[in-house]
Amino acid sequence: HEYGVRVTGCTVHLVDHGIDTGPILAQGVVPVLEEDTPETLHRRIQEEEHELYPRTLARLFNGEIRIGQPV
Repeated sequence: HEYGVRVTGCTVHLVDHGIDTGPILAQGVVPVLEEDTPETLHRRIQEEEHELYPRTLARLFNGEIRIGQPV
């Protein structure tokens, strides 16, 4: 909140030749709380990542996400 940031998050994307430039497959949103410390926010982002990654893989394998299709 120090800089007015209210949300942060994580992204699952394909890897290409650039840095963080591959097609996005999914994104997760994590609210920034008034009482957050860097450690608590980091922990909540990791929790979202740990849920988002397998969920995205399942959607990819089930055909719900196709490579090259908009998210």
